[in-house]
Amino acid sequence: MYLYLIILLILTIAVVLVASKSHMLRNQVFNHNNYANIAAVNNIENPKPAFSLSRTQLAFWTVIISSTFIYIVINFSSGTSIVIPNIPPVNLVLLGIAAGTSVVAKVIDNSQKDNAGNSISQQDLPSKGFLTDIISDENGISIHRLQNVIWTAIVGVIYIYYVIINSKIPDGTIINNNLLGLMGISAGTYLGLKTTENSGGTGLATIHTVAATVVIPQPVPPPAINSQIIPPASTIPSGNIQTDKPSSSAP
Repeated sequence: MYLYLIILLILTIAVVLVASKSHMLRNQVFNHNNYANIAAVNNIENPKPAFSLSRTQLAFWTVIISSTFIYIVINFSSGTSIVIPNIPPVNLVLLGIAAGTSVVAKVIDNSQKDNAGNSISQQDLPSKGFLTDIISDENGISIHRLQNVIWTAIVGVIYIYYVIINSKIPDGTIINNNLLGLMGISAGTYLGLKTTENSGGTGLATIHTVAATVVIPQPVPPPAINSQIIPPASTIPSGNIQTDKPSSSAP
């Protein structure tokens, strides 16, 4: 039991470390200008793209099933005899659902990216934390993502608990058709509603509109000077000047 938990923990830590140093589990940014502007408006230093739900699910089941396989090999092998366990088909179905969801989600993202233009899409939002990222769309926490996460976690806990108690890889009697059906419906609902995401909505609380008023100084005209304008004196042509001659009286 402890060996299985140790192997599971080691693989989990390895995936977390790789994911923290890369974009392995993160969304593809549609518009890097929008991404940078949103980070600047919200004062986010060293922003990173949000985590992807479909990629996280694929990593989740990869770690669980791989850890179980390694544990069974180590636990039942002895000396030079290596035991390779049979993998029940239900494990292939679980990986297939996770891989198929990831592939279809990628196709949807590529299609939406071509039509996004300059609008703000969910893919352009910086990360707000692992759990918030995977259960949120551009309008906040969404039920279709939340139910997908819940059912994935439930089936994952059942799987791990069975391995701890029985030291066996679960088969179709443990992860039965009903659980697989729920997983399929959950994945289908997520993918169906994902087609309506990245529509350029601005309802997410992380997007704030900042209005900055720029005051441009206007040139001030010089003050008016009140001056009295004296018109020039009119001049009379010399030829028109008449002088009064003294009258002469007869002697």
